[in-house]
Amino acid sequence: MVDIVSELKLEPLIKKTVLLRPHRSLKELPFTVSKMGGCPNLSGFETWPGCEVCSTPMNFVIQLYKKDFLDFYWPDDKNLFQIFRCPNYNCSNNFNESYDLFTKGYFHNTGATENKNFQKPLSELTDLESEVPDCYFKMTTAIDYPHFELIPLFEAFNLKYGESEVEELFWSEFQPRSGTKFNGYPSWTQNPDTPKCSCGKLKDFIFQLSSEDMEDGQEWPPEPDKWSPHGIMIGDVGNIYFFVCRDCGEKSLETKWDCG
Repeated sequence: MVDIVSELKLEPLIKKTVLLRPHRSLKELPFTVSKMGGCPNLSGFETWPGCEVCSTPMNFVIQLYKKDFLDFYWPDDKNLFQIFRCPNYNCSNNFNESYDLFTKGYFHNTGATENKNFQKPLSELTDLESEVPDCYFKMTTAIDYPHFELIPLFEAFNLKYGESEVEELFWSEFQPRSGTKFNGYPSWTQNPDTPKCSCGKLKDFIFQLSSEDMEDGQEWPPEPDKWSPHGIMIGDVGNIYFFVCRDCGEKSLETKWDCG
């Protein structure tokens, strides 16, 4: 058996990732917890966030509290990370290099114990992505390896052992983990596309929103509408990746996306 970690010198490249593993909740979850869907903490907004292009009220996707995820990227004095997503399939900003549907991350500083009482405005549009239902997390920590194109010795390894051997030895274990997660590596389905900051440095991967978040006990492959409990389908079972330059801070937050 080939010692892949040793031969490819993978040890220095190994990172830990936190898989959030969302599961559908049978009850409404409060705005004070880390979760996907349902009612968000709105203390960081003056009005319900709308799409910056078509103005459609956005769907709340996810929120993480610092108290629950100390190892996540947190700018100074911020303790809440949220993602909202434009549900309008006909928005003119769809399917660019950053996202399939306009998707934006927000950092807030909140100590709110009471939520703001404004409601999500109704939209007259009918062709909309469904709202995300309440989902709780069954978190697990795992080991992540980089995309094979980012492993310096991978090409020589592939030539040495042949494609069929590499598939058997490598693809089942030595790659980035799929699913909604933070830290670790993006699970690119296409070629890696890590963005560069205006300061000249490559940005750090901090978060991945995934279409592929099957609940415990599901059979593979899932039914077309059972890829995740949250119901978000990014292109064809794709991901949206969040990057930031730690030197330049939260203003450098940027997304990329791809799908199969």
